[in-house]
Parts: sequence; C-alpha cells; structure tokens
Amino acid sequence: MQKIIGQTQHGDIVIAELSDGKIKSIGAGNFVYSDQTYDGNTYLTKHSWGGEYTVNGIVYKSGVEIPEDFTPVINDEAVKQIIDDGDYYEAEGHYCEECGTFHDTDQYYDLSYTVTEYGGFYCKSCVPAEELLVEVTEGEDIFSSKDMTGVDVPENYEEVETLFCDSSGFGSSYEPALTKEQATARANDLVEQHGRLFSGLTGIGQFQVYVTLYKEVGQ
Repeated sequence: MQKIIGQTQHGDIVIAELSDGKIKSIGAGNFVYSDQTYDGNTYLTKHSWGGEYTVNGIVYKSGVEIPEDFTPVINDEAVKQIIDDGDYYEAEGHYCEECGTFHDTDQYYDLSYTVTEYGGFYCKSCVPAEELLVEVTEGEDIFSSKDMTGVDVPENYEEVETLFCDSSGFGSSYEPALTKEQATARANDLVEQHGRLFSGLTGIGQFQVYVTLYKEVGQ
C-alpha cells in the first residue's frame, strides 16, 4: 500500500510504501502541473527513493509506524486540494529538450514524444528531423528507424524510396508488405546504388509500417 506522508520544507512530496502499518520504503517526488504536461493532466513523479525525510518536524523512514487515520501534512493549499481530490496520476517521465513539456514515458501507443538516434528527448512536434534520421549503411539498419510521421524532412534530404513493410513478424513473401528478409535485401540494393542513406518511419499501422529512405543532397 502506498501513502502520501506530506510535504517537506523544500516542497517535496514524501511517499511511503506501507506493510503491516509500517513504512517499508520511502521516497520523495514532485507534482508536475497540468499546464506543464503533454495531456493537460497533473502528475506525481518520484525523483528519489530511500533514506529519511522530515515532515512537520517528524522524521519518517523505514520501520516507522503510520496510523490508519493518518492525514498527510501539506502546507501548500493548492497541493493539498490536488491530493484531497485525487486529481493526479503517478508516472515516470521526461521533459522535452526544446519546450520543457513533461511526457509520461509509460505510454505504449501513439506516443506523444520521441527519443532520437542521439538520445535526445522531444515532443513529436519539437524534434529536429536531423536527430530522427537513422544512418543506413547496410539493410538491417532500417530496423532502427524512428517515428517521423508528421515531421518535415529538411530540404537537403531527398527521398529515394519508401518501403511498405510487415512489422508483425508473421508476414509472408507473397503478401504486399515486405518481410524482414525482403526489406533488408531491398535496402541493401538501395545502399549499393546510392551509397550512404538515412531512414525514418513515415507511416505506422497495426501490422505494417512505411520506411522511407533518403539521401543527402547539395553537399
């Protein structure tokens, strides 16, 4: 069972995992308010775990007993209201490097963020296309392609070909979508023709994807 203990003098929210009425483990987090998040919801995120925390002059740590009728000690009225209303989600996440918007990284479908080839974290609307494009020097590199749906490709990149590929792993060679082996072979052919290429996912369906290959021009 998890319970909010209260707010430290620095504004951190102290959270404890309870077992048999005692603190089993304890940590601290912060609220990320609705005007800072990708979906307009408020999130409670944990930034540290373990150790001990002081709330209203009392030290809380592993082993401390918490009464059943315990009420969190919150000094900030706005924070207290959020907790009383339960108007928040608990999540781990990151902030867009461009605009600072918070994204819940537990999303599993139609993600609101992207992680680039170089480890950058961005809103899908903020990400620089150059950081999404994956270098392709051999066919198998296309399977590292990033989601580029809705992202404008810079003018110095020219489309070479778009491959319609099976992404389920159950496709057959006679079907319209290329199997992994077919897509690899075609990408290898294109690399042989054009030299170094770059790829991105430009369409994503439930069982198929579009992988577009580009080459740099005007260099």
